[in-house]
Amino acid sequence: MSAIAEGGVAVVTGAASGIGYALSEEALRRGMKVVVSDLREEALAEAAQKLTGQGADVLAVRADVTSEADIVALRDKALSKFGKVNLLVNNAGAFVGGLAWETSAAQMDWIVDLNFKSVAHGIRLFVPSMIEQGDPCHVITIASAAGISVYPGYASYSPTKHAALAITEALYLDLIAEQIGNVGVTIVMPGMVRTDIMNPEKSSPAQLGLDRDARHANATVRGIEATMASALDGAIAPEELARRVFDAADKGELYILPNHEGEALTNLTQAIAMGRASGNNPWPAIMAGMATRMFGEKEETGV
Repeated sequence: MSAIAEGGVAVVTGAASGIGYALSEEALRRGMKVVVSDLREEALAEAAQKLTGQGADVLAVRADVTSEADIVALRDKALSKFGKVNLLVNNAGAFVGGLAWETSAAQMDWIVDLNFKSVAHGIRLFVPSMIEQGDPCHVITIASAAGISVYPGYASYSPTKHAALAITEALYLDLIAEQIGNVGVTIVMPGMVRTDIMNPEKSSPAQLGLDRDARHANATVRGIEATMASALDGAIAPEELARRVFDAADKGELYILPNHEGEALTNLTQAIAMGRASGNNPWPAIMAGMATRMFGEKEETGV
């Protein structure tokens, strides 16, 4: 029996826009009650109003997922309102471009807290009550294709998405080892999605200096972000991603790689995985293949 069912309760982080909002809408379409959470209070209120206008049973909880205390409060408010949580969607996150030696300690701490530790906190704080409930429950982590690949300029993003992937895999394995059968797990690793994830300044502390001009002072970061931006027109829509995610979770699938399934991308990630597993270095060939596409700007400016 699936946790995604009429009358079930879903908690979605980063739900005020983009993927999180689409996931919340999809939960509602499938008859679930939804707890939407986001750091941005005004955007969260607008999202909750739109969802409620669709006839939904919605609770909006402002929470900073980098704060364990805020996630405790999110859990407690969800349980107080609805009495249970059947679906936890660890969605909140951000992309920040930067070089390995230029990413400040403060920037790294923030992105680790946001992209990884929030997932760890969510698992630790929600799963025990899911186990105790005994009814069908599920945890969905929105990781990224960056959880199985790395690109130049991804010095903070890829490591945190690798970690989010690994801890959710650990959850899956621990549930099997402990013979707990009522909690399912799905890890989502999408490629480009039509959102504003490339604007981290919208939710990051101002003192981190993550605005576009600061990031683009470096030609490698400019190149990688330009390549990402050019892919947005053909990227998957959040609504389509949400449908695929819920279909996969409904079937009990552990991994879903929406729009990251083409031959070239599959070959790339397999080369990386095989290189790691075998001790062979795949990167010279990979970098040679992507250099012109991603770093044309660098070559033209001479930077």
